[in-house]
Amino acid sequence: MLADATGTEPRVATDLDVFRVEADLPAELSPTAHTAVLAALATADRYGHTRTRTVEYVWAEISGEANVTTTESPDTAYRALLGHTMTCTACRTGTICPDATKLVRVWRETRR
Repeated sequence: MLADATGTEPRVATDLDVFRVEADLPAELSPTAHTAVLAALATADRYGHTRTRTVEYVWAEISGEANVTTTESPDTAYRALLGHTMTCTACRTGTICPDATKLVRVWRETRR
């Protein structure tokens, strides 16, 4: 999602505790792309925006700890979310999608 929204390939770093994604932001970001970036960031446990003199990027972190509290596994919930976002026209164009929002909540709940 971030690659499509920003037009750049995100950087990915993994650690024992966290999975981190960073994506450089272009000088201009359309309203649709801006919405897509925010939707992508909303799926993370932590996210932010960094701006220096030389670079501007957004970042998202997903915790490596997954404590399941429901009967659905985090992998199953994440696959459902990915499957939806890959086929949903609203998600693919960066429009806010209520179905994706619900799927993100389910996925997050399964990871606690």
